[in-house]
Amino acid sequence: MKVFLNLFVLFCLVTLFGCAGSAEIGAEKTVEKSGSTPDWVLTPTTEQSDFIYVSGELSKGKDRSFAMNQAYADGIRKLMNMMQNAVKTQSSSALRGSNMEDGDVGRFSEFAVAWISDTYKFAGVQNPESYWEKVEVKTATGVNYYYNCYSHLRISKVDYKKALEGAFNEMKKKAQDENNKKAEETAKNLIDELNKK
Repeated sequence: MKVFLNLFVLFCLVTLFGCAGSAEIGAEKTVEKSGSTPDWVLTPTTEQSDFIYVSGELSKGKDRSFAMNQAYADGIRKLMNMMQNAVKTQSSSALRGSNMEDGDVGRFSEFAVAWISDTYKFAGVQNPESYWEKVEVKTATGVNYYYNCYSHLRISKVDYKKALEGAFNEMKKKAQDENNKKAEETAKNLIDELNKK
C-alpha cells in the first residue's frame, strides 16, 4: 500500500509539473522596446492640420532592420490604397454623372488609378517616426525572439492633392487621345473641384 501511495504521489507531481511546464510553451513577453508605445501604432490613418498620417506595420519579423523596411513598405501600400480608393470613387461617380456607359466609366477610372500605382509619381512622403518591440516566445527547447515593427508616414495635404490631380490629368489625357469629350470634361471638373478644396 505504501509503494502504491508513493507511486501515486510521484505520478501527481510529474503530472502537475509537466502541465505547468507545457503551459509556458508559446507564452510571449515584450523584452525590449524602442521607447514608449506611441498612440499612432493603434491608429492606421489620421489627418492633422496640413498632413495625412498613415501607419505601416510588420509583425513577427525575425530581423529588426528587415522588419522596419517592411513596415515602411506597408505604410506606402496603405497610402497608395487610400489614394487609389479616393481616385476611383471620385472619378467613377463623376463619370456616371456624365451619363457615360459603364464600360467607359470603369476604363477611364482605371487609367487614373493605374497612375497612382507608380510610387515615383507622387512625392513628399516622410517617415518622421518608427517604433519596434522585441518579443520573447517560450518554446519546448528554450526561447525564440521576433520583432513587431511600426512606421509612421506622413504626406502633406498639398502633395496628396497633387497626386490625385496627376491621376485625373492622366484620365484627361486618355480621354483626349480617344477624343472622348464627356470623359475629358469630367476629368477637368474633377481637377477644378480638387483645386477648390
